[in-house]
Amino acid sequence: MMNFLEEIEERGLGGEVFVTNTGCFGLCEKGPVVVVYPDNVWYGNVTPDDVEEIMEEHIEGGNVVKRLEL
Repeated sequence: MMNFLEEIEERGLGGEVFVTNTGCFGLCEKGPVVVVYPDNVWYGNVTPDDVEEIMEEHIEGGNVVKRLEL
């Protein structure tokens, strides 16, 4: 989660992108799981190295990162 907070801060998206800590969504074996709303896109097995790609490609670029999509 810290990587997301850092990326949001660095990109100046603090008023637009929010991070909420939750339980496992019943998909613990696929975790860590990241859900991007309002797009309702679920990413699984997300590592700290994936955070920058999700931020750049999806959050800023609007493109789903297919290799992580559940």
